[in-house]
Amino acid sequence: MLLALRRALIATSLLLLAGSAAAQDETLNNTWFKLKFKVKGEAAVPGQEKPHKGSDTVTAYLHLTLVPPIDSPADGVPTYPMTQYAYDLYTESTPGSWTITDGGENGLETADPTVFYLPSILFSIHGQDGAIYATHQTIVIKAKLDDENALKSATLKSLGGQVFEGTTDGDDAVRGGVVTTGKTVAVEDLPFELG
Repeated sequence: MLLALRRALIATSLLLLAGSAAAQDETLNNTWFKLKFKVKGEAAVPGQEKPHKGSDTVTAYLHLTLVPPIDSPADGVPTYPMTQYAYDLYTESTPGSWTITDGGENGLETADPTVFYLPSILFSIHGQDGAIYATHQTIVIKAKLDDENALKSATLKSLGGQVFEGTTDGDDAVRGGVVTTGKTVAVEDLPFELG
């Protein structure tokens, strides 16, 4: 079910929001972000207990890289210029073991030379002790540029997000919201080696 929903949302996003080659914006190419996902909602072992408050905080690292654009037919929906980016999300599922736990491609809208949106992105967030959260979010990235219009730094935050499927320990079911914040990080400051 989750996979089917994910594919449908990705396909819809690509068709509705993909831009042309002329709209390519390389500002965030090969950029790393350190993210903090804060999950808050209700959790319960289905059929065995009443729902109770559930929360978690997961640190992750997001890598963005430019990919060739996808052209889409005009559909009458106004959009910002769109650039296609690939993303990899690294999480620490067990202490000291960072792995790619999600990845794919998504359209990044250019609202302004320093403001970008991931208008519809699904993240599968893996935490400790079997925690997994399937989230759907809208993300804004605000960049600072130098005098030559190269990226100096950027911040990232969610404008809205939900946990539509998840578990804190592999047994309970979690439903609720997610707030994501982050900022750019240098490659040498990553807590793992790149292969």
